[in-house]
Amino acid sequence: MRKRRRTFKSKNISHQRSLKGILGNNKQTTYPQIFYPPPLKSFLKQQQLTYPRYAKPQPQRRVWDLSVPSNLLIPIGGIGLFILGFVAVIKGLSWSAIAVGLISWFGVILGLQQFIRWWGRKRRQHQQDYQYFQKLKQWQRANKVRDRYLKNAHKHQQQQLKSRRQKLREMLKGKVEQPTAESNAQKGVSEVQFLEVLQSVLPNVKFGGEFPIPNFPHPYSMDMAYIDEETGLSINIEIDEPYEGKKKQPHHCLDDDKDRKRNQFFTERNWVIVRFAEEQVVKNPQGCCRYLVEVIVYFTQDKSLLEKVQQFPALEPVKAWTVSEARQLAVWKHRETYLHSAGVYQQNSQKKI
Repeated sequence: MRKRRRTFKSKNISHQRSLKGILGNNKQTTYPQIFYPPPLKSFLKQQQLTYPRYAKPQPQRRVWDLSVPSNLLIPIGGIGLFILGFVAVIKGLSWSAIAVGLISWFGVILGLQQFIRWWGRKRRQHQQDYQYFQKLKQWQRANKVRDRYLKNAHKHQQQQLKSRRQKLREMLKGKVEQPTAESNAQKGVSEVQFLEVLQSVLPNVKFGGEFPIPNFPHPYSMDMAYIDEETGLSINIEIDEPYEGKKKQPHHCLDDDKDRKRNQFFTERNWVIVRFAEEQVVKNPQGCCRYLVEVIVYFTQDKSLLEKVQQFPALEPVKAWTVSEARQLAVWKHRETYLHSAGVYQQNSQKKI
């Protein structure tokens, strides 16, 4: 029986959700993936470029409960009935007089209880009205302040953005470890083409360098790196393939600890990591570029960059793979298929740590 090829694309998700929702998520199951250094996580949570908003208070509805509880009526009525019966026996009153007295007694009790309940409701309603008008006055005063703020909104926003970038620059100054040498890893054709697309929008993107690993003979090599000149924001751009080109060994798998250690290595050195699946880079390099720009804007709020990628297509997510899934993809020659279709197939690819 012929096996049906499994697709590794997931449903489309919004970019804002993917950026905000992973601040505390270290295990991401779709590409692209983003990993933030702890200082930048705190920075993003503290910086909010939003206008003040105040909800207008609403008066509470007047609800009049006409039900008569019997918690007081029954015991008081019982006591009154006993007293009335006792007096009637002693005085020799007629049954009609007793009935009239009993009805009058219950009427007095009911009227008194209703009056007490009405007075309590009136006091509560007065308190509700007073609190409402106090909140309404506060809302009106807050709106006046907000209106004055919005008159100079552009000026305030520019001041906030300038302050945001300055704080980001001060936070990262001298704290982002730089490579010790250029990477000697072989560059694939897809990487060269992808770099050209990125540099058309972000000239600062370059092939990455090497970082020595403590107590290990071989260094880590970045695929590509972006460094923002104004803020010092540094992004490690990685391209993940499901298996190696020559030996077909699974690579960048969810249940393999290598990438987790690599991510930790770079985030500890204050690099942001953006991982794309090789399939995304080959099929939609412009979409990857757009996504990377949106990540940069998410930190710097320099929205002028967005104008350069408005016409670029959105990036479809691709499901990450486990070791067993990577082996199955190798059997299907999944990687060779999309590389062939894009005209960038290479028989051999150099293994990276």
